[in-house]
Amino acid sequence: MAARAVAMLSYRSAGGFAERQGEPSPDKLDDFRSAAYQRYQGQKLSRRFNAFTYWTLSKAMDSHHIARSRVSVQSALLQVRARTLVIGIESDLLFPIAEQQVLASGIPGATLEIIHSLYGHDGFLVELIN
Repeated sequence: MAARAVAMLSYRSAGGFAERQGEPSPDKLDDFRSAAYQRYQGQKLSRRFNAFTYWTLSKAMDSHHIARSRVSVQSALLQVRARTLVIGIESDLLFPIAEQQVLASGIPGATLEIIHSLYGHDGFLVELIN
């Protein structure tokens, strides 16, 4: 649950988090809406995911490197033959637009589309729901 709470801080942009979880009064000292939201998200995840599964997924994301066992990132991307649409979210801290631009420019014929959202990595989900 703690890992999910920490992850939520990087999945959402500061502006999106403040918009949804900000406090109406700057004088508040305890029982913040953002803390309750993080607890809720952690509890929800712990009911759906085995903790080891979440750890394994996180490790896979952290350790993935397309150039592993290849000459370079550029040479690996040049090998992609599929029609490719690269999608980035402008406020995504987990997968920044700069990384999406590298993918799109390195894959032959790839197209880059950028989602303009205040909600960071989860923007595609939040925007769909709203």
